[in-house]
Amino acid sequence: MRCYGIVRELSPDQCQLDGLRSAVGACRFAQNAIIHDVKDRLSKQEQQSWSSFSLHTRWREIRSEVAPWYGDVSKEAFQYGAERASLALKNWSSSKKGKRSGPKIGFPSFRRRGCNDSVRFSDARIRPSGLFVLIPRVGDIHLMERFAIPDGARLTAVTVRPKAGRWFATFHVREDDWIKPDKTNIESTIGIDLGVGDRFATMSDGSIIENPRFFRSDAERLRRAQKSVSRKRKGSNNRLKAVQRVQRVHFDIANRRADFIHKFTSNVVKSHDEIVIEDLNVKGMSRGGFRLGKSVGDVAMAEVRRQITYKCEWYGKTLTVVSRWFPSSKMCSTCGNINGKLKLSDRVWLCPCGANHDRDLNAALNLAASSAVTACGDISSDDLGRETSVYEAGIMSVRS
Repeated sequence: MRCYGIVRELSPDQCQLDGLRSAVGACRFAQNAIIHDVKDRLSKQEQQSWSSFSLHTRWREIRSEVAPWYGDVSKEAFQYGAERASLALKNWSSSKKGKRSGPKIGFPSFRRRGCNDSVRFSDARIRPSGLFVLIPRVGDIHLMERFAIPDGARLTAVTVRPKAGRWFATFHVREDDWIKPDKTNIESTIGIDLGVGDRFATMSDGSIIENPRFFRSDAERLRRAQKSVSRKRKGSNNRLKAVQRVQRVHFDIANRRADFIHKFTSNVVKSHDEIVIEDLNVKGMSRGGFRLGKSVGDVAMAEVRRQITYKCEWYGKTLTVVSRWFPSSKMCSTCGNINGKLKLSDRVWLCPCGANHDRDLNAALNLAASSAVTACGDISSDDLGRETSVYEAGIMSVRS
């Protein structure tokens, strides 16, 4: 079995747009009302359960008082709000008890309008034409691109969210009959060294992928859009329009980056039997004293690892993640000597054995050659869990 999501843009009319906004707002309202009720009951030291079922049951008890208009919106909006509240409370509880890794999480705060707005419908349906999706209490909404459920799969839910002034639907697809393919025989191994400079990636076969620098290339366009926002009066319609222009710039950058990374990872996974990458400390690199924050974020190293991980699982390929402490850049790929004086600014260095090394190519060669000795192990998407945990996991030490 495998589950994945397929995104399509929606083209709602004005009436449907009002219905989607109402559903999103109802979901947010239910979550905030449940959090407020839980907080009030905690202050009274009352026994309560934080499961989504229990919270939704509690919502049905208080909805007539706090939301007499609840009948105007699909019940699934309130159910999803209860699920989000349940997840937030469980994360806070796990963090408080030390069962959750990462920084401490505070008690859930109230959601604001426009901040991660979304709503999920389990009863949504795709019309046979593939050009319309039926959203409960909203109607048939036209899709900008045709969507057909793959053979042997079924639609489990549809999540609708606004982004940069447009609306998108994520179709949650589940394939129950899908069987994880066996690992292919390793006949070709490639090491990949990701970078933040002019090179996006350097491969052990000598190929170099140039860094497109999507954020840097649109920095001036983004600066002008942000400057326009600062000139508008707060609360005005013109300011709202200016904010949406900023959102569209960010959205365009993110789309071009995602397209580039998908093409890169798909080509790598389909062309090789084993892919060797380094365990990268993305958060450490972006917050270090080298002022690499924007450059690290522009490369999206954690997203590259996430995509390689699940694509290796889908195609039966092997992913090997080498320890972050492995001296891939400092070790000579010819004789094995380690250059302890190598600096981050040294892009080329000469080994006493006479080998003249390109720093990135040398690192890629060492990763490909030493994967069997220093690997952390074969990583699967199941081991990484949710997408957000991937961003917390991957890290590269500046020591290498």
